[in-house]
Amino acid sequence: MSKIKFLIDKYKGINVQAKASMWYTLCNILQKGISFLVVPIYVRMLTTAEYGRYAVFQSWRDILVIFATLNLYCGVFTKAMVDHEDDRDRYTSCMQGLSTLITGVFLALYAVKHQFWNSIFDLDTITMLLMFGYFICYPALSFWSVRQRVEYKYVSMVVVTLVIAVVTPIVSILLLVFTDLRELAVMWGYLIVQILFGGFFYLYHFIKSKVVCVWEYWKHAIKFNIPLIPHYLSIIVLGQADRIMIEELSGEDEAGIYSLAYQVSMIMNLFVSAVNGSLVPWTYENLKKKNYGAIASLGTKLCAVMGVLTLLVTMVAPEIIWVLGSDKYVEAKWIVPIVALSVFFTFCYNLFSTVEFYFGETRFVMVASTIGAVLNIVLNAIFIPLYGYMAAGYTTLVCYIVFALAHYIFMCRICKKQIGGEKVYDIKSMVLLSVVLAIGTVISMLLFDFVLVRYILIAAVGIAVLANLKKIIGMIKSTRQ
Repeated sequence: MSKIKFLIDKYKGINVQAKASMWYTLCNILQKGISFLVVPIYVRMLTTAEYGRYAVFQSWRDILVIFATLNLYCGVFTKAMVDHEDDRDRYTSCMQGLSTLITGVFLALYAVKHQFWNSIFDLDTITMLLMFGYFICYPALSFWSVRQRVEYKYVSMVVVTLVIAVVTPIVSILLLVFTDLRELAVMWGYLIVQILFGGFFYLYHFIKSKVVCVWEYWKHAIKFNIPLIPHYLSIIVLGQADRIMIEELSGEDEAGIYSLAYQVSMIMNLFVSAVNGSLVPWTYENLKKKNYGAIASLGTKLCAVMGVLTLLVTMVAPEIIWVLGSDKYVEAKWIVPIVALSVFFTFCYNLFSTVEFYFGETRFVMVASTIGAVLNIVLNAIFIPLYGYMAAGYTTLVCYIVFALAHYIFMCRICKKQIGGEKVYDIKSMVLLSVVLAIGTVISMLLFDFVLVRYILIAAVGIAVLANLKKIIGMIKSTRQ
């Protein structure tokens, strides 16, 4: 009891920013964990083709929402919650009004030739209309969530996020069990829950402020966010276009198998999300203080931790795929290591782009992101027909390497201009880690059929991680101080 009281007293003593960071991290882990746990249910209740169609729907949804909302709940909105501290209610309502107007324009375009668009996206009219309802309501939920973060109202934010995370799969599974909708049940379950919760906050914002348009706010938001659309779109294309192209070039079954392999990356994204939430503001603060050595040191250490996590996921890929997807998805084990390696380079790119965003050089972010996305589409179009759907994993890896390299080059140019060429990251160590990790990944794949050897290596890596667990936790904690 004394230890529990000590922990409670210690928790009460930390500031609200630290509490918020802790709860947001925990919430993120639980949210992604719930999504990960329902994957085995979906893949066992659906055929590989049906799961493939659901995965392609997710890709189209994430691409179309950028155009239908201009991603107004990203970038410009977070900054505005600081800049317009005394007018947050009106600003939120105005952004919601602008987002609704943009969605309305796209809905009108859809209504004119809805059969044509249905054939393009391979979706029926009801699903398309539900998706437009999602485009209208989802930004409202996002606006509310961002504001809770800015105001450190972590309790309400965590509760709503986790309720949605739990309710969504429940509704989808109930529709799967009690209807003949098949993959539509999972699509509709997600959309309906988002519309209901988002719709509540949609009405809440308008009732609270009673303002739809402030032209100055609208003009600034459009001017700020439109140049970032290529960046937002490129991020989605890098992560999602594979599935769409695999469905078109190889088939729905292959899209389903590939999508399951991609889901495994969520394991690593738990670490990425947990670290990035506090690493970005920590990096900003240290860039402001010119503590470049601290940034470089922590960046290299976190890359090393990410590398170890990548190897662990790779070494247990066959078992993960068996648990998540059964024997139908056994081929996916060969894609998991390549996807895991891609996530590692995603983490590296995030380190570099944070510096770009700090100095406000968003045009470089846009150029680097566009290069990666265009290259991904071109390589997929060439190699998927030649070598099958597995080629998409390798093309994506190449694109993420190019993506990270482009961001590093632009970051160096920015640093030369802004801080006299100071070295923010130890690139030699990061390159060495990347090479070692690539070699380790190949070795792990060669050992897939040697179960005993793999588990001896897993045990050795696990012991090393446990021996250094305090140091790893200390690194993560240091970003919250």
